[in-house]
Amino acid sequence: MSGTVYYIDHASMGNGAVGIIFDQDTKAVYTGLGVHTEDDPMAADISRLCGIHFFSDGTPEIPLYSVPYLEVVASDGLGGWFAMTQDFIRGPLYHIAQDRTVHLVTESYRNIFNLAIPDPDWRSKYLPGGPWPRLPEDPEGRRKLAEAFKLPSPPPDDLCLLDAPPRLFASRSEAEKALPIQDLWTVLRERKGPRFQVHSLMSPQDREGRAQVHYQAWLETYTGLMPESVLAAHTLEQCRKKANDHHYSNSANTFVALDRENGDRVVGFGTLSCRAQDFVSVPEAGEIAALYVLKEFQGLGLGKDLLERCIAWIPWPNVVLFVLKGNDNAIRFYEHMGFRLTGHEIETSGMTELEMALEKKRIRK
Repeated sequence: MSGTVYYIDHASMGNGAVGIIFDQDTKAVYTGLGVHTEDDPMAADISRLCGIHFFSDGTPEIPLYSVPYLEVVASDGLGGWFAMTQDFIRGPLYHIAQDRTVHLVTESYRNIFNLAIPDPDWRSKYLPGGPWPRLPEDPEGRRKLAEAFKLPSPPPDDLCLLDAPPRLFASRSEAEKALPIQDLWTVLRERKGPRFQVHSLMSPQDREGRAQVHYQAWLETYTGLMPESVLAAHTLEQCRKKANDHHYSNSANTFVALDRENGDRVVGFGTLSCRAQDFVSVPEAGEIAALYVLKEFQGLGLGKDLLERCIAWIPWPNVVLFVLKGNDNAIRFYEHMGFRLTGHEIETSGMTELEMALEKKRIRK
């Protein structure tokens, strides 16, 4: 990957924390546009006296796409916007006109208040376009704002400037005509071999695949073990709801097994909980909340790979899970991996679930 520039859509990074380590000649440029809302008690005075209109009543739709990523923090009241890098302390502030031209206003976001609060005519001096009407004088109101913001505010010692002004497009699809914008999961999954790989859940396709596996694997595994009424209530729509619940299933707690030679089809998944539920009998434990591999892909080591990945992310010395009584294949698999039956059982919907536990140092390789 030496010397490569990756343009990665910021929205595809999701909720989980993902780190990418590149060599020194390779870099990532995150793209896209966000909107920052501000519930400042002085927002009305800032709007009236400075012409900087923060977003406080909902998040507006702004038809822009930025390379690199920017956050729009306010409107200028005349159809343009103020935007900045994500670094609110050291980052620069830009003005974006309606025609998507970009102008650097100040090299430090905080400095905008040094410019705007003392001077009713600051926009004519520092912003292109116009005409910019002179703002109200109101010396007392400006004095109160300056006091609240402790002006003049010195610039930070270590400014964080972009290499070049951001480029603005009408949409991601427009940006893709000029630059190879990719989603994070595409970058992380560039290597196609081997055929079956385990990755963090990221993309919408991953979530749909997780739902499909959850639905199908239940029918394959539990027919004859569960009451028919319970199986009938297990719908694909319910599985989709769980897969799309970002608290229940995200890139930090769910791993998917992908068939890379078949369109990255999800053929199995594992979900963990860093802290086990209150009713487990084992102290200092995390929990394997779900682990499924479609029947036709069992025996390839995918269940082992998924389980080991989940166990590695649990920050406790013990791991627990529950397996349905009578599911002898699953019990044998977990015993092979080092789990043991604890004797603790729970009853749910007329079924018995058996608790199994593992000391992490005893995991079977």
